[in-house]
Amino acid sequence: MIQTPLRPSGRTSQRTHAFNRWTRWGQWARILLATVLLLALVMTPWHPTPALAASNRQSSAEVSLRWSTPVVTDQSGYALRAAVTNTANQPMENAHLSVSTSALYSFSSRADMQTWSEGHARIPTPDVLGTQTVPTIPAGQSIEVAVNVPADQDAIKKMTSWGPKPVRLSLSDDQGRILGDVFTFLTRTWDGLPTAGTPALSLTMVLPLTSSDWNIDDKAMTALMTRSSAESEPGSGNDKNRSVTLTRQGTRRQEDQSQLLSKHGSLQALGDPVYLSAFANRPRIQGLIQPADFDITGYAPQNQDRYGRAGITPESWNAQTAAKLYADAAPGIYAWQGRQEWTIESITAARRAGYQTVIAPQGFEVGTGTSAHTGKYTIETKAGKVTVLSAQRELSNLARGHPSSTRATGEQTQAGQTARFIAQSAFYQMEQPYAERSLLVCFDADQDTQLADRIMTELEHAPWINLVSMDNLMQAPDFTGGSSGLLKALELSSAKSGAKHGDGSTGTLDSLIASRADIDRFATSILADDKQDSQPTASATAGKTDSQALARQDADTTARQPKDPHQWLNQLTAAHDDLALKSLGGTAAAFGLADQAEAISHRLLDGISITPSESLNVVSETASMPVTVSNSHPYPVHARISARTDSMEIVTSRMAEAVIPARSEAQVTFKVRVAAAGRANVDIGLLDSQGRPFGQVRRAQITSNLRLSDMSGLIIIVIAVLLGLLGLWRQFHRTKDPDE
Repeated sequence: MIQTPLRPSGRTSQRTHAFNRWTRWGQWARILLATVLLLALVMTPWHPTPALAASNRQSSAEVSLRWSTPVVTDQSGYALRAAVTNTANQPMENAHLSVSTSALYSFSSRADMQTWSEGHARIPTPDVLGTQTVPTIPAGQSIEVAVNVPADQDAIKKMTSWGPKPVRLSLSDDQGRILGDVFTFLTRTWDGLPTAGTPALSLTMVLPLTSSDWNIDDKAMTALMTRSSAESEPGSGNDKNRSVTLTRQGTRRQEDQSQLLSKHGSLQALGDPVYLSAFANRPRIQGLIQPADFDITGYAPQNQDRYGRAGITPESWNAQTAAKLYADAAPGIYAWQGRQEWTIESITAARRAGYQTVIAPQGFEVGTGTSAHTGKYTIETKAGKVTVLSAQRELSNLARGHPSSTRATGEQTQAGQTARFIAQSAFYQMEQPYAERSLLVCFDADQDTQLADRIMTELEHAPWINLVSMDNLMQAPDFTGGSSGLLKALELSSAKSGAKHGDGSTGTLDSLIASRADIDRFATSILADDKQDSQPTASATAGKTDSQALARQDADTTARQPKDPHQWLNQLTAAHDDLALKSLGGTAAAFGLADQAEAISHRLLDGISITPSESLNVVSETASMPVTVSNSHPYPVHARISARTDSMEIVTSRMAEAVIPARSEAQVTFKVRVAAAGRANVDIGLLDSQGRPFGQVRRAQITSNLRLSDMSGLIIIVIAVLLGLLGLWRQFHRTKDPDE
């Protein structure tokens, strides 16, 4: 049977024709869209994105920014210098350095700027500022390439909006392969643009003047250790600071800081009064910080009694002492942050010490979701109200020479950090152009003055920035609603501080406590008092102090020295405590000063020493061993001398005592007893009046040549044999008991 195929109904046929028409229109639409995209791709100059460039990059060269024009006006043009380093093992030839930007691009967020700086932003840079041919670079060597762009260059003239612009430095070979690149910024001002300027953003740039570059002056300390004259009495000007002076590096830094402050009058200097006293010409300052930049943030969580045992009391670093050390009246006194973050406890400790304002140079994570704002807060503590000045985090990190990220290739040099700083400040102004804000930016205690000079110079030419004083910042209104967020940040800091307690200050305190205790021990248990000094020592062979002074030809110095030796010890203690305070400053480098404080106590105890006799040869059962004890100090000392041998057959008397006159010697004698021939080592040490050892132990050797003669030995043997025979005879010939 033949079946006739079914014919579609009329409605089904209409649907089929409609579907076919829609399909044809979809095909034409896809063809048209592909054509448009192809034309756009052909007409647009192609610049590989950083992500694409990374896959095509040959890691055979490095590019680093040495200098650039961060602030670009309608008259300045743009220039930069870059160092190109050939990291390959063969010469680099036919390379080109291209500098490009996007003249019409404006950054929309901080994240946008950060992504660009790290080389991950898909921002094309079609506007070429300049291209320079790189000479042949031998393997492992570098060369500097300069690019100068005049103000009338097309890419510069094309910038019709002000603000930060992306800049890319690309090094490529003759085949177009990327050998290295750097992502940085330039900032176009509104000069010469039709857009009107907006109110400037207030910045307070602060430089702390303090240092950890201190050391003991050997000549001054030797003079203090060996002679105490009227010239070193209090009030004569020869105080503790004569013994502790700045290193050469510290002196050079002072000169650089003075020049920096003279050049930039808007730079606000907050000085440590101890450090300021070391300037030959006192610099201009706008306020004081705590003496020696004492680390209050490390002090608060510690057992504070330990600081007192180390020679550091609150009176040595409080606000009243800071004002007293600085003769002239200072506009304000501030507590500078130490090695840890501020906590409620440390801010309270600062308030109790008289500081009503504390500064957080690294800033707090308060209001991070908002635009840049005034970092000024007022909080209530158990000791009273405290004003907290929080630095703007990103700007302060850049000012101190820290890149925003290790991946930010353009910020690994000072030039790149300066360019990012200027661009970031402009972006903050553009975030809220009409809001009144005052940002705090803090440089570092060991600030590179060249970087500070670069940043200050550019800021002084940035029309969107108004550089204001500390007084202006203190008069600015608090950040609205910021106190509650700050308290949460402080609570978080307290938790972190408790978790990581001990950042090196614990060991430093232990060392300072021990060295301070040694000085006190010398005063109470070693220094001879009047009673001991008046009693002659039987074993001492030294004469009177005055006659020895005449023999040494220093009678004049001895006569002029104070009669009270504790005055001399007070000067040594003051030098120790001065170093102790400086060793607990706000920088980790200060820890090393504790070793110098310890050296004072060691030098004090080692000033009493033993000069052992030569090896002693003994030819009889008893002998005498003389020991000489020296005292290099300007006052008499009392010491016990102990002697111990490592033999049972050769022994000495255990102890002798002596009062050793000032800058002189005394001799004691030990009795030696010998029971047999041989050798023995004798360790000779010093003990204080409490029996505690100090100083170095000396070792001497005793050799015994004691021998029994042949006749004497024979007689002893004969007697022994006779006694033995007599004992045996009595045993066999004695009368026995009948019951036995």
